[in-house]
Amino acid sequence: MNSNVSIIGAGVSGLTVAKTLAQFPINLTLIEQNPYPGGRAIFYGCKATDSCVHCGVCLLRDAIFDLSDSPNLTTMYSSTPQAVYKGSDGKFQLEIESSPNGIDPELCTSCGYCQSVCPENAIQGIPGWKFYIDEKCTDCGKCSAVCPVSAIDLSRKGKKQTLNADSIVVSSGFSPFDPAINRKWGYGDSGRVITGTDLELLLYRESYLPEDTKRVAFIQCVGSRNVMEGETQCSRVCCAYALRMANRLKAERPDMEIDFYYMDIQHFGKSFSSFWNTVKDQLNFVRSIPINVEQNGTEKPVIWYEPIPERGIRKNEYDMVILSHGLKPAENAEKMAEMLNLDLDSNGFFSSAHDRLTTPVFTTGTCRGPMRIDECVEDASSTSEEVLKFLGVSI
Repeated sequence: MNSNVSIIGAGVSGLTVAKTLAQFPINLTLIEQNPYPGGRAIFYGCKATDSCVHCGVCLLRDAIFDLSDSPNLTTMYSSTPQAVYKGSDGKFQLEIESSPNGIDPELCTSCGYCQSVCPENAIQGIPGWKFYIDEKCTDCGKCSAVCPVSAIDLSRKGKKQTLNADSIVVSSGFSPFDPAINRKWGYGDSGRVITGTDLELLLYRESYLPEDTKRVAFIQCVGSRNVMEGETQCSRVCCAYALRMANRLKAERPDMEIDFYYMDIQHFGKSFSSFWNTVKDQLNFVRSIPINVEQNGTEKPVIWYEPIPERGIRKNEYDMVILSHGLKPAENAEKMAEMLNLDLDSNGFFSSAHDRLTTPVFTTGTCRGPMRIDECVEDASSTSEEVLKFLGVSI
């Protein structure tokens, strides 16, 4: 009899585990709280200019495409575990609650007719996958009327069901730090102060900064390494994504002036040295964590800062400020840890201290701490091997 494995979270880590385990006689269930696979990174944009900069976005696109080649994989979208019970035999029962989504991904052929007639722009597509309906839907029914395969049913109800599992893999991801909780960053006061995630979404949509954007600032360590914000750890990935985005902006608009406020630069990936040599002379590096960001009379953001090692407060005005905000534990991390009897580390991420070779519950990816996309893939591959060893499946 085949083993049963439930994977909680369909970001790049969960997708990688699913792809790896699907090659073996294992019944897999992939449980995702969103109505689509890919997690947060699905809305990240490619940072490539004239060559690949190894941002990892394409790895996620490939992982989503591979979903269709896994006949022993069942996917449950808009679904979350509400309770987990472990029997005396060491096996689990998971109580899953699924919210309704009008489009059945099993039937959807990605034709796009529904999206073309939606008056509220409530139907969204995921690259390389299907469509889903977001909260802007008014139940007008125009989408269901044009669907050629009857994949849309706006009256669909939520449901509860119980799953059996011999092992559980948790890949529930992270939450981005919200700069709005600290008024010093000026986030929410103006559309000219945005986060790295906001800029990622612009790149994903192939949109660009306003035409009048001539001077841009990136501020590092927003929500990282800051006791006052309650986030003391280094988020590790911020230097990588900020430098790559700054590099793409500079490639698209060579006349754009970009200042980079930082404590220190975290090295990333095997190609860091060559990439660094490309960008270091294109950007103006300011070693300082700004005191605050405020609006001036023209509604442009002004950064007040004290450069290191110099003394004295200075200010610079910009057309746009990008806050490189850090990674926090997922909002459901504490609840998940309690359900699965897992420990959290001092920063609130899942601890890796438990014996991963003897326990039937495994954690992988950014639920264990900040990781780049390529690191998530590597960690998920390693976790998959440990799951196979636990199940006694020959590799």
